[in-house]
Amino acid sequence: MLLFVAAAFILVTSAQRFLHPAALDSVGIGLTISTLASALNGAMGLFLIRTGRSHRSVTLTADGKHLMTDVWTSVGVIFGVLLVALTDWQRLDPVIAALVTVNILLTGYRLVSPSVTSLLDAALPAQDVAHVNATLDRLRTSEVDVSDLRTRESGRHRLVTLTVLVPGTWTVERGHAPAGDVETAIRQVLSDTTVQTHLGPRR
Repeated sequence: MLLFVAAAFILVTSAQRFLHPAALDSVGIGLTISTLASALNGAMGLFLIRTGRSHRSVTLTADGKHLMTDVWTSVGVIFGVLLVALTDWQRLDPVIAALVTVNILLTGYRLVSPSVTSLLDAALPAQDVAHVNATLDRLRTSEVDVSDLRTRESGRHRLVTLTVLVPGTWTVERGHAPAGDVETAIRQVLSDTTVQTHLGPRR
């Protein structure tokens, strides 16, 4: 959300600089600092994105993308400053700043959307649900079936609940054996998953 606030400030400043052009000061120092900061932010941003995806962490991934937004913003600034220095057209700087703002807004939207989904405990992605269904299909037999599959995702944790249906004449102990097989199989397919099974009679 802070990216949206930053984008608003950049747009306001860009409009003011476009209407009232001003010469750039300390171009050499500014470009040097921006280049070094971009290199450091780029390295850290890529590291955080890779780590966030491997650990399924929305926070780390968002942090990495936030830093990469800073990188692209700095690249746009450097490019704009160089063009202003070459062409002496002062209004070019705010124009490029406005274009960079569009990228910031798009990145902010891409960060907010999955974050809201994670906070609301939405269902698992379609690909994960497909893996669960494929696993359940392999475990179905003439006596054992499953129903009432529900999935939920909270941060990096997954929750799968379902009903394992067995013949009503089976003992509880016998019925819990296939239920345990279902739980184990799903955990092997999806890491960081809590599986809850309910035992029911098959009709």
